[in-house]
Amino acid sequence: MAGKPKMVSLDDFGKPPPPPPKTPPNWSQIIGGSAVILIIVVGFFIAIPYMEQVGMGYWSSSSDLADPGRFASK
Repeated sequence: MAGKPKMVSLDDFGKPPPPPPKTPPNWSQIIGGSAVILIIVVGFFIAIPYMEQVGMGYWSSSSDLADPGRFASK
C-alpha cells in the first residue's frame, strides 16, 4: 500500500508549486565543452600560417596568369 496521502490546507490552493531543487553543475560537460572550444581556437591559430601560404600561392599564381594576357592585349 502506498504511503499516506498528504493533507493540503485550504491556504495552499491557488499558490504556485514550490520551485524544483537546484541541480549541481555537471562538471564533465563543462570541462568537455571547454576542451572542445580550446581545441578549435588553438587549431585555428596553428593553421593560420598554412592558410596564408595557400592564399598567397593562389593570388600569386592568378596574377602571373593574368599579367601576360593583360599586357599582350594591346
